[in-house]
Amino acid sequence: MLIVQKYGGSSLSSPEKIKTIAKRIIERYDSGDKLVIVVSATGDTTDRLRSKAFNLSSNPDLRELDMLVSIGERESVSLMSIAINSIRPGLAQSFTGSQIGLITNCNHQNARILEIKGDRIKQSIEEDHISIIAGFQGVSTKKEITTLGRGGSDTTAVAVTAALNANHCEIYSDVAGVHTTDPKIVPDAKLIKELNYDTMLEIASSGAKVLKDSAVEYAKRLNIKISTGHSSTGYIGTIISNDILNKNKYTALVYNDKLSYEIVENKSLFSTDISKIKLFQSYENHNIMITEKCSNNDKQCYSLTIVGNGIKTNGELLKQMYNTIAINADIIATELSDLKFSVYLSKPLDTTTIKITHSLFF
Repeated sequence: MLIVQKYGGSSLSSPEKIKTIAKRIIERYDSGDKLVIVVSATGDTTDRLRSKAFNLSSNPDLRELDMLVSIGERESVSLMSIAINSIRPGLAQSFTGSQIGLITNCNHQNARILEIKGDRIKQSIEEDHISIIAGFQGVSTKKEITTLGRGGSDTTAVAVTAALNANHCEIYSDVAGVHTTDPKIVPDAKLIKELNYDTMLEIASSGAKVLKDSAVEYAKRLNIKISTGHSSTGYIGTIISNDILNKNKYTALVYNDKLSYEIVENKSLFSTDISKIKLFQSYENHNIMITEKCSNNDKQCYSLTIVGNGIKTNGELLKQMYNTIAINADIIATELSDLKFSVYLSKPLDTTTIKITHSLFF
């Protein structure tokens, strides 16, 4: 079988973790599977690189910012290949996004994948190598280095799976899979073993860190089954595909601390990157726009979202959620649909409130 695996930055944050993953990759290879590995930048490398740029300029050139942050994944592919080859010399080969022919549009910092040529990966596989690919990055139609936005390595892994017609895509991080909420906040959060694309897309777009929403959208469009697992143990916790019927009314409670907000005039909407807007609505005699956090200068915003089926049908429970949050938080906006109810805040939410809210639904 041909398997594409992706390892997140927290999984690669120390030499010991990289060595552990390298050993397990070789064990999987020895079991008979052909492997292509996609890696993110190690630890908080991308954030550190962005911080350096914003220390020099409040509005750095996006082309140069892509050139800078793409360094992180190039470091990771080299280190992972070195670790594998120290155990089995010559087995691994590292590639940047441009080397595998991952072609994107020209939208720096948030590029979309147009195609993956993949000739060098295919040759590497035919020669019985393990290809180690830099996630998150590609090359534009104008031959410029581009990056795919937050969580772009997930999208790289799904796109490579489709381009190679691989059998499976496995996404590994520091949690085993998707839970009813972040287990780092609520230790007794329940593991969700199966999800369909639509529900996973709502969970991801609400800010869950296990999978990036663009990767889920890509997987849905191309019908790529995804498994999520724990990087240190290899345990597979959640499977996402089109064949799964979600039986539970409430699926997950998602806390997002990577948002920004601003009070705007209607005309200001058109000067903003539309793809980054999460919410635009009138609230208490003004217009509020909530977007993905882009810079250190943004007014930070937070959200707590319950995702499920037919959310609107239990207004009393949603009211309890709102009132629980309102006791200790400054609510600036809300959003309700058939699949989710979101409460947006101008200040961080304490863990006790998240735990109480989680207990309302699970």
